[in-house]
Amino acid sequence: MNKMVKGAIATGVGVILLVGGGGTLATWNQAQQANMGSVVSGDLNLAATNGKWTNAAGTVIPDITAYHVVPGDVLTYTQDVTVTLTGDLMQAKLAVTGAGQDGTGATAFGGAATLSPTTLTKGTQILPDTILTPADSGVVKASTTFTFNTSTTGRTATNATYNLGGIGYALVQQAPASANNS
Repeated sequence: MNKMVKGAIATGVGVILLVGGGGTLATWNQAQQANMGSVVSGDLNLAATNGKWTNAAGTVIPDITAYHVVPGDVLTYTQDVTVTLTGDLMQAKLAVTGAGQDGTGATAFGGAATLSPTTLTKGTQILPDTILTPADSGVVKASTTFTFNTSTTGRTATNATYNLGGIGYALVQQAPASANNS
């Protein structure tokens, strides 16, 4: 074989080994950092003040522990709550806690009373439901009504104690609808 053919074969084998054998063939590339900025988290807070009880006659009850309910009585607990909601998609639900049911009017106190859904007002505006948005931030008045059933017969539930001390409010964020919530 002549030198030129041998050189061409050697060069071809070398190129094949370089390409097929994982050798490096330089290619250009460029990386650039994206300046996406930063994200700031929102806020959700609840502070309760100035709670008071009233009875069916509208009389303020100064000490609920000394009050004796009778069938047909209606007790209303009204509480000022300062709500802080910050976030572009923030929604939260204000719910009654510690009443032994879910706030939908289900029977409470072992069947002796029913609890009406909580009414929320801001100033003179009655809020449409218990879902709040950042526009509702500030002082919201929450009123919850306990109706003691008139259908009580005989001496049922006389001298019974209903502990209302554990009743309160909870503000719970409602997750925004998202494409990844499946």
